[in-house]
Amino acid sequence: MNRIFNFSGGKTSAYMVIHYYKPGDLVIFCDTGIENPKTYKFINDFEAHENIPIIRLQYEGGFEGMLSKKKGVPNQFKRFCTVELKIKTCRRYLRSLGIMKYENFVGFRYDEPLRVKRRKQMWKQVVDKFPLYDDKIDKQIINAFWNTKPYNLEIPSILGNCTLCFMKGKNAIL
Repeated sequence: MNRIFNFSGGKTSAYMVIHYYKPGDLVIFCDTGIENPKTYKFINDFEAHENIPIIRLQYEGGFEGMLSKKKGVPNQFKRFCTVELKIKTCRRYLRSLGIMKYENFVGFRYDEPLRVKRRKQMWKQVVDKFPLYDDKIDKQIINAFWNTKPYNLEIPSILGNCTLCFMKGKNAIL
């Protein structure tokens, strides 16, 4: 079965790829079109240092394209941005390659049990895998690992990669 790694452009998913990737796996970054510029630098550094290719995808028209099709703005009650810009964009790409069944590697850590618990299985043919959670890898382990590397993500952890993410709270965004 094909193995697909969801690469957010952050330290946790990068750690997951470095530790669990095997030749032949697909590593996919779905670009919202409004990522922090330092996210793109980190992805470029990752490819250069780790020699692991990243497939870069984007929803047609990016964030603005999604807004024009959805006729609304994502919010805490209608959180469709991740589903549209990342999950469904990746799924359409894989289907275009004829990949219908696969293992979907998601970088939820051991200290994020609610994210694992709340993750809904969207398709029967897709088996979600949470290797960091299963192996008890937490944020402290991730940060210690990146302190040993010659490159790092230069975004404060309070922010995240998407510059308009309402999940971070207005004070973090400001």
